[in-house]
Amino acid sequence: MSASSSSISSSSFNDYNAQLQGSALKATRAAVSLPADVPFHRSIHPEFAKGLDQCSTRVLSLTNKLLNLSTTVNASTSSRGKGKARLEAQDDVVDNFHSLLVDVMDQLLENADIGLDEFLGHSKAPAIAVNPTPATTQKKKPATTTPGRLDPALQHAAHLAKPQLSFRKKVDNSNLTTWSPTLKHKYNAQVPSGYNFGEEGDEPSTSLHPYHYEIKHISYPTRMFTSTPPLSPRSFEDTPFSWVSTPQEFASMLNKLRTRTATEIAIDLEHHNYRTFSGFVCLMQISTREEDFVVDTLALREEMEELNEVFTNPSIVKVLHGAESDIIWLQQDFNLYIINLFDTYHASKVLDFPRHGLATLLEMYCDFTADKRYQLADWRIRPLPAEMLHYARSDTHFLLFIYDNLRNALLDRAQSRAQSRAESPSSSTSSPPPDPSIPAAHLLVREVLSRSQETALRIYEKEIYDAEFGLGPGGWDTMARKWNKTALMRIADGAGASSAANVQRAVYRVVHAWRDKIAREEDESTRYVLPNHYIFSLAERTPADMAAFLSVFHPAPPIIRRRAKELLDAIRDAVKGALGAPGPPNSSVEGDTARREADVTMSVAQKLDDVPTSRSSVLSASLWTNVSAITASSSTLFGPTLPRNAPPALPIAPQSLLLGGTSSIISNSSRTASNKARFLETATRIHSALVIAPTVVKVINVKKEVVSTPAVVATADDPEVLKNEGVEELPFVQASHRRQAAEPVDDTIVVVGQPKRKKRKRVTEKATDMSDTTLEPESSIKQEEVEAFDYASVSNILDDGSDSERVDVPSSKKKQKHAKGSNASFYGNFGAPPKAHSQLKSGNQSRTFR
Repeated sequence: MSASSSSISSSSFNDYNAQLQGSALKATRAAVSLPADVPFHRSIHPEFAKGLDQCSTRVLSLTNKLLNLSTTVNASTSSRGKGKARLEAQDDVVDNFHSLLVDVMDQLLENADIGLDEFLGHSKAPAIAVNPTPATTQKKKPATTTPGRLDPALQHAAHLAKPQLSFRKKVDNSNLTTWSPTLKHKYNAQVPSGYNFGEEGDEPSTSLHPYHYEIKHISYPTRMFTSTPPLSPRSFEDTPFSWVSTPQEFASMLNKLRTRTATEIAIDLEHHNYRTFSGFVCLMQISTREEDFVVDTLALREEMEELNEVFTNPSIVKVLHGAESDIIWLQQDFNLYIINLFDTYHASKVLDFPRHGLATLLEMYCDFTADKRYQLADWRIRPLPAEMLHYARSDTHFLLFIYDNLRNALLDRAQSRAQSRAESPSSSTSSPPPDPSIPAAHLLVREVLSRSQETALRIYEKEIYDAEFGLGPGGWDTMARKWNKTALMRIADGAGASSAANVQRAVYRVVHAWRDKIAREEDESTRYVLPNHYIFSLAERTPADMAAFLSVFHPAPPIIRRRAKELLDAIRDAVKGALGAPGPPNSSVEGDTARREADVTMSVAQKLDDVPTSRSSVLSASLWTNVSAITASSSTLFGPTLPRNAPPALPIAPQSLLLGGTSSIISNSSRTASNKARFLETATRIHSALVIAPTVVKVINVKKEVVSTPAVVATADDPEVLKNEGVEELPFVQASHRRQAAEPVDDTIVVVGQPKRKKRKRVTEKATDMSDTTLEPESSIKQEEVEAFDYASVSNILDDGSDSERVDVPSSKKKQKHAKGSNASFYGNFGAPPKAHSQLKSGNQSRTFR
């Protein structure tokens, strides 16, 4: 279709239109046939994800071309300028689809209708021509720094190949080797390499820093302690600039730095540490009073060591800002060292500035606002965009002017302090006396140079992973303390911890160690392999299978997609190792707690094991495995109908609603192999989702023994109080063996309510004198006659409200009135307890709360 589309005529337009609509219909059908869960398929099919990304990039490119053509054709009438209507990513399609596509297409179709009407003569010119007002041309404002986030394409260039793969000296990220300096030649040396730098009276020692002696015994130039007017920097347009990316350009720059006898140079570095484990320097900016240089350190990695001839020259002041990391990076990548360092960060600290960043100093002394968004940009991009190159130059272009101002400020403040100390000698007693060998005006500059010396003496040390204690900047204990995860810290280890806590800690340590190992192997940063919050999620919500594992990530990192099974197996091994064999409990309470925790953790371990596929494994993992444990020997309802030694029958239904036909998977030979496998798979899923309940304790048959009731005797002190001697508990008797109660007699009077019992009359004194302490038989005791109840005298309950139904209560038995707020209803007849002194007496008097 592309060949025929290049030449379209009126005769071939209909065929081209039909072919175009057919292609659009095929594309629509293909888009509809995509699965709904595209992110899931992207995570498990790398080829599908790669093809989908390529197709999406192509569709975005074609759409942007169409938008560009539509805006250029209608530039005179469209309100959008050329190139503004553009789709950059998926977010633009989701958020700005209507404004970027629908509006443009509507305007394009509307212009097409207008053009067709004019061509066919349907639209007529107006009778009176109206001169349109000429559009006022506004002068475009120069591009300024726009606030907001940096372009994702500049912050992380995912399409770039790793530059470290082309380095001559391969990167060594192993955890067993150490780093040591390998200088080819020691420039500006005062002592040879390996010199014993111990002072007099100290023990002899050596240092890994080859310029330790030269830095400690430096003689600073006198011009550094003289106040001179600062030299204003020239503008970017007037200052010569050189991009150094070849050995010839590097030699030319080095020759200029040698022969021009520059007294001060400004240095800055741009570092990258996201797509590499140890990080590497991508750019080096060097500025003199006359020229700016930007060195491509990715292309000139082997030649950079020659700069030691300039960097170790003590007569040249090297001005850096915040050189703590720069000193380490120079040693790590290029074996570069600096002598006579002046760190403007330490100068701002000595001068007690409220803020100490380079952006603050640029605004204070140069009235220049740097776009700090590019500080996090991906400096591996080649060729470097103009905005990023402008930002890189600004870091060193104004730094020498800032150095002049800070040095003068240090000298002036030290001089003013010396004068105030001389005028008021009493004030000098509170502060330590200055060194008499150093002039008072030089004290603050010397303080900055002393701090800069400590920075220049820093030594690069290779990061070693401590798997046992988790110490160091990349250790697991350090990370748990930083995120305030108390349960995962090293101090939480111990035998007294619960099983669940041990499982979490074991998974956390294993995942953390796995991330460090893979980052070293792949030469990727640890946060690129697996961000920190994912490690805590895996430890706190231990995944049982691959689906639960992938559900933790939103989205899954690229390395996790490739090595998901490896990490999941490591988590399973950690869980099994953390559970172990439970020991005997010390007490019943501790045993119950240990058993409950073991049940919870073992359920996780059972889910982590492979799902059984055979029939025997299915039956062993099912809920009804131990059927004999819950089978009674006899039935109370139906009697002894169940045989004792009969094998337990499996709970298999004769008909399956899911598969149809008989559900017997063993004896039925007519069932096909596919149906058997499907049934086993379904049963396995059901059984794996269930939690096996504990077996029921067998019922022990209790012998039915009737205990004879002991005789009722009277006590010695009170013969009326009866007492049962012997066993008080009676055995349980089934309903069939119980005696039937005697049927009531027809003329028995049923007493309603609870009439007040009358006091039992005491036995006469004659009875007490009797030698026999046993009670008389019931026939000999005279029973009181029960007074007949008159139902006619009692009012009907249905006739409430009648005064005649009221029962007069004697005044002597009136109900006791309870005081307000009394809790007599709760405490019975006792009075309410006294209120506490801190109890609120009354509240809400203003009625403000409802």
